[in-house]
Formats: sequence, C-alpha cells, structure tokens
Amino acid sequence: MNRTIFCRDIKITDKGFGVKASMDAGRISGAVLMSRNIQRSEKYVLKCETIKKKNTSEIKVQADLQVMDLYEGDWDLFLLDTEGKYHPVILSSQIRMRLLLGNYQAGIGKNHILFPMASTDHMLTFRCRRCSAYDGRAVAVRENLVYVFYTLTRPLWSRKKIWVIFEKYSTEAQDNGYYFFKYCMENLPQEEKKHIYYILDKKAPMWRHMEKYGKNVVPFMSTRHMLYMLAARIYVASDARSHGFAWKPKPNIISRESSKRPILFLQHGVTALKRVDRLFGKHGSTPMTYFNVTSEFEQKIVTDHFGYPAENVPILGFARWDVLKNKEQADKKNILFMPTWRPWLEEQSDQVFEESEYCRRYRSILENRQLQEILSAGHVKIIFHIHPKMKEFLKAFQTENSNVELIEQGTRPLNELIMECSMLLTDYSSVSWDVYYLGKPVVFYQFDYDLYMQANGSYLDMKKELFGDRYITEKEVIAGIGEYVQNDFREKEKYGSLRQEYFSYNDQNNCKRILEFLKSKGY
Repeated sequence: MNRTIFCRDIKITDKGFGVKASMDAGRISGAVLMSRNIQRSEKYVLKCETIKKKNTSEIKVQADLQVMDLYEGDWDLFLLDTEGKYHPVILSSQIRMRLLLGNYQAGIGKNHILFPMASTDHMLTFRCRRCSAYDGRAVAVRENLVYVFYTLTRPLWSRKKIWVIFEKYSTEAQDNGYYFFKYCMENLPQEEKKHIYYILDKKAPMWRHMEKYGKNVVPFMSTRHMLYMLAARIYVASDARSHGFAWKPKPNIISRESSKRPILFLQHGVTALKRVDRLFGKHGSTPMTYFNVTSEFEQKIVTDHFGYPAENVPILGFARWDVLKNKEQADKKNILFMPTWRPWLEEQSDQVFEESEYCRRYRSILENRQLQEILSAGHVKIIFHIHPKMKEFLKAFQTENSNVELIEQGTRPLNELIMECSMLLTDYSSVSWDVYYLGKPVVFYQFDYDLYMQANGSYLDMKKELFGDRYITEKEVIAGIGEYVQNDFREKEKYGSLRQEYFSYNDQNNCKRILEFLKSKGY
C-alpha cells in the first residue's frame, strides 16, 4: 500500500537533523538516508519513532551527522512501513517556503555543507556538496530584496523584451549560446539588441573577450543578473535553466522563479547518444519550452521520447555550426581525444576518481607504448580535452608522452579544437556530431558500454548505427588509430553516406533561423 507522508518540520545543525512527519494511518518501522549514487550506493539507518494519535500517526526521525560519512551528492529520506516498503517524505508548500526563506544547512567537515531541499514531486532530499561563495546569508538577503524590487516594478519590466542567454555554469562563452549572442550583437539594430543579455562569471577565461559587448554582458550573481533572471521574457541557453544561476544552490527565490520562465533550449550537443528525457523531457526534472534540433531524425527522437509536439521542436540547426570550417593543417595533424563524463564520478574525491576504471583506462591509452610509436611515426599529436565536469581531475592524466597535450577546459575554444583536429577519439560525447559534421573521422572507445547503458542509455543502437568505428578494447582502438594515421585520416565512405540523414542544414544560417523563430513566437 502506498502511503503519503508529509513533512511537518525540519531542524538541522552541524550535529544532525530532525524531521517530523505525519500520515493518515499505519505505523512506520524505520527510516533510512539513501544515496542516489549508483556506484556508491549507501544508506544509513536513522532513529525513528511513531506516535499514534486520534486520526494520524506522527513520525519523528533523528540523524546524527557526527557518526555518518556523507559524500557529495543527493541523499533521499525514506520511511519504512511494517511490510518493509519504502515511502518518501513529501514537503508541504509551507515547509518549502520555510526552506526558501530560511538558512537550513549543516557544516560537513571543513569544506562541505548539507541542506534539505525538494526534489522530484516535492520529495525531501538532503544535498551534500562543497561550500560555495554564494551560500552566505548576505546573498540570500540580496536575492529576496531583488525579488521584492522586481515585484513592485513588474509593469516596467514587462514592457521590455529581455532575453537572457547563458551556457554551462555561466562560466563559458564558446557554445551555441555564445554564437547566437554574437550574431545578435553583430546583426541587430541597437534598439533590438539592447535588452539581450549574456550571463558570465567574471572569473571565466572569456570575460575579457566579452567585455567589448559592454552592458550586454552581465556579471554572474550580480544584482543585475538576479533582476534580469526574473524580468526575462525568455531564456536562450545551451544548457538547463539551473546553469543560469548558482550551481546546486540551497532553496532560493530566484531559482524557484527561474523554473517558470520560458526557455529555448539550443542544446549542448545532438540528442542521440545519451538518454536525457528524464531530465529535459516535458515531464522531466528540467523541462524545456522549445527544443531546437538539427534534423528530422533528431526531431523524431525528441517527439517520440520527450513528449513535446513537433511545433515545439523546431529544426533550426546549431548556432556554433555557422562558423565551423575545416582548419586542419597538413603539417600539424592531431587527434582530439575527448571522453565524456560519467555521472557516478561527478564530485567524487581524487582517490575515488583515480581508482576508477574510467581514469585507469584513459590513462593507459595515453601511456600506451604502441600508440606513442604510431604518433611519432606519423608526426601526430593527441589533444586531450576532459569534460568540464571532470576538469579538477585533469592532473590525473599527466603523462611523459611528448605527443600528448592536455587542454584545460575553457583555455581554448572548443570550436577551434574541433576545426583544427584531424580526427576525434571519444566514447559517447556529443562532440562527435560536430566533428562528423565537418566530414572528419570519429572513433568510439566504449569499454564500459554496459554500465553506460545502465546509467544513461541511448536513442541509437550504438552497435549498428554509429557514424564511426566502435571499439571495446585498448588493443582494438590503438589499431584503429593506426589505420587512420596511415590513411591520412580519410573518412570511410560508409559513414559519409549517412550525413544527409543526420543533418538537415549545412548553410551557415542557423543563427538566423533561431532569431526568426524567437520573433515568430512573439519574444
């Protein structure tokens, strides 16, 4: 029997937390705090008691944080009934408002905090993460003051057609968001572009480059940033709404209101190799208003799996592809090596990461003696570019191989690396579509295919429908690289023939189509 259990109160200190809950009838036999990490599934049994009252049962849960070794990630609170079934605790609107306005957090060690929040379907979840510069009371006060100011002056802002553009973590200016913003700044009259804003962290490598756009570039977490997030007619972004504000924040009024704003999702990469409908679907955790795609093939994936009607899935193409051209130099051949991230390794310790199969496999490739010989003989370099969510682990891939260059995320525009490369070596990265778009060969190294499919899944049958050679073992992938080096990185005909099916446009008019689409929708 499914029971609805409502949270009535939460208290949290550095020593522990307490939760009071209630349900209509029945008895709770226990409580657990359970990690969502599929690779480090762990749960803690908590103190729990049930007090039967006239029409309800009151439940009290107590957790001692000093005897728990919580690692980064989300921890769900479940209550067990007498039959051993797990039931989530649901946050009422009153409790959600208290979390929004209060300062509910506990210190975990020197560098981490734990705080309660509402996850899917208002379920009570505790998030453990590193402290950030935006966790303090002063930021929360400023958020609330900005919200009050916006509420009082809403009619003024409603007359402005404000567009807010951003990319991953608001720390980048190199993806579809940036190239669309650049197009607008260079092609629209002043009256039209003056209310188009790009959000960027001042610490980002691209900040100086972006300063030329003046007030159209807004410093991340500034008062103007908070105000424009509230006042925007629409967000235009290559990532989810959550990347337009502080990452994984405590409950706050700006994030709550941001979730209600329309968004045109420009995408970070073609949707095919990784299932993301639970995230970006119409009924997912971060749904989109409009979902830009690159072909009828991709549009069908989105309409079939994400729940959007075709009119909300326009085929416009990627903004960054407007500037893509082959810049490969005959005397500077290089292989772009770009593995994607693994959700089960995000925000883990250095030790956990370095002991992972992911790290060991890729480090082995970089140090492979046969590969070194192939690269030296062909005068070819490997440019190793780690996913931004793994950037803090770049040092784990340091190698004495002089033919390998490690590139830190953000130090060189990804577009440039793609245009200059001779070939891409990856696993499941959507960057493969960009390289394929240019007619360059792609090699897929999928040593953890079964685990990847379990954790992420794919809309393509990667054993049959990929547009490049697919390998499972290191021996195979080294041989495959050697074959392409010998053949001067010529794409195989069987892969080139698929290109028309996978791309609707190759005309450098993608930004123009995106702009026309926004105007057609009244933005």
